[in-house]
Amino acid sequence: MQRFEIYRPVVSWFFILALMFAMPSASFSQEEGDPAGEAEDSAAPATEPASRPLIWTGTGERSLNQTFPEAAVWLELEEGDRALGLFYPEARLPARGAVLVLSDEGETAASGVTGALAAGLASRGWAVLTLGLESPSPVLSEVLMRPVVEEPSAETDADEQQEAPESVMIDVMASEGADDLEARYRRRISQTLQAGLAQLTERGYETPAVLGIGRASIHVTNQVLEGADAAALIWVAPQFYPVDRPDLPERLASLSTELLELYPSSAVDDQTKWSMGMRLRRAGMSGFERQPIPWLTPAPGTLGDGVASRVAAWLESRQD
Repeated sequence: MQRFEIYRPVVSWFFILALMFAMPSASFSQEEGDPAGEAEDSAAPATEPASRPLIWTGTGERSLNQTFPEAAVWLELEEGDRALGLFYPEARLPARGAVLVLSDEGETAASGVTGALAAGLASRGWAVLTLGLESPSPVLSEVLMRPVVEEPSAETDADEQQEAPESVMIDVMASEGADDLEARYRRRISQTLQAGLAQLTERGYETPAVLGIGRASIHVTNQVLEGADAAALIWVAPQFYPVDRPDLPERLASLSTELLELYPSSAVDDQTKWSMGMRLRRAGMSGFERQPIPWLTPAPGTLGDGVASRVAAWLESRQD
């Protein structure tokens, strides 16, 4: 009994010391957990804006700015946004002119054939400003590639229209959302092209030519059709969204700007549907020329100089 009374204070102090060490550990664990919670909170707002995650996948602007610091040009867009272009000055004087190049979908201002194409044009006396074209997200890609739906005929049975009013309302709402998403995507590309043309003009190059690679062809075309002052319009292996195909020949019928299409030499025109170039030629569009070029998909940079040679020769023939 006496021995127990002797050890009892010792046990009590041991218990108190254990509690003292345990309390800081618990608080330290809580502090360690807080940053993770804060990180989750800080990451959460990134999913809130529907526009950027659904549209933009990036064009490597930060990397390009570091890799090409002397060539990088920041273009100011609306609402404080901006885009990066790469400027290639003419390597021969006097300058023959300037070309604004929009890369194929998913390519940066230097990747694919774009960088080699720009270098090839610059070596032939043309100043070049290249721009990347961000890939649409899978959601937006489905919107852009959706098939063209014909308007319902006036003879549609009224009873059929009343069968599923809720479905019709859902379709209308989905269509409105898709149209807004597509409009924002196209508007930003248009702003970038406009800023690129303005940048070349500020540098002293009047009425540059505009060139689009692959999917970029429709965007540079729309820019010219909407009034951009361009010396020429050039398509390189053009591809068009289904919604743009039906009325494009009619829209281009009144185009005063000369148009060059460089199409893959391995491509065989589908005589049942006709390529866009064949449709334009069949319609008798003036100022339009087609030339075959070697092409692979995806296009390697090694094809760039060959394309530059064709483009430079065609542009110079327009000046002579």
